[in-house]
Amino acid sequence: MLLVTMSFTATSCGRQKQQDEYKRQGIEQMDMKEYSKALKSFNKALSLSSTVGRNEKDIALYKASAQHKLGKNGDAINTINGLIAFDKADYRLYFLRGCIYSDIGKSTKALADLKKGCALSNKSSLYVSAYETLISQGMDKTAEDFYQEMPKEARAQKKVMRLRVIGYEKKGDFASALHFAKSYLIQYPDDTDMKKEEAFLKLQS
Repeated sequence: MLLVTMSFTATSCGRQKQQDEYKRQGIEQMDMKEYSKALKSFNKALSLSSTVGRNEKDIALYKASAQHKLGKNGDAINTINGLIAFDKADYRLYFLRGCIYSDIGKSTKALADLKKGCALSNKSSLYVSAYETLISQGMDKTAEDFYQEMPKEARAQKKVMRLRVIGYEKKGDFASALHFAKSYLIQYPDDTDMKKEEAFLKLQS
C-alpha cells in the first residue's frame, strides 16, 4: 500500500511540474506575441489536471487571453464563463470579459462586466484601466457612464484627469476641458505640458 501511495505521489508531482512548465512556456510565448503556440501550451497544461484549483484557473485565464489575442472572442468568452461557474468572486474574470466585450462593440455588456470587476477588486488602478479601455474603443458615452460611478480616488488619478481634458477638447467643449485642466494642475502643478494646454484652452474659451 505504501508503495502504491508513493507511486501516486510521484506521478502527481511529475504532472504538476509538467503543467508548470507548459504554463511557463505559454506565458513566454504570450510575451513574444506567439499566441497560437501559447494557446497550445495552455491547453496542454490544462490537460494534465482533472480538477480546477487556483493554478488551473490562472492557466485558463491565460488561455482566454490567448484566444482573445487570436480573435477567437467567442471561445475566450466561453472559457471565462466556465471559470465564473467555479468562482464568481474573481474580479479578473469580469474585467477580461469586459475588455473583450468592449473590443467587439458590446458596450452594455462591457460596462456591466467592467463595473463588476472593478467593484470586486476595489483597486483604483483597475478603474483607471477600465476607463482607458472604453475611451480607446471610442465608447465615449459608456466611458462617461463608467466615470460617474468611479470612486473619487480613481477619478483623481493623473491618467483619468488627463483623459477628461483631452476628451472634452475633442468634443469642442473647451470650457469643460479648461475646468479639468485647472483641477489637474492643482494636483500636479509641475506638469509643463498641461500648463501649455491650459494656456491654449483659455484662448479657446
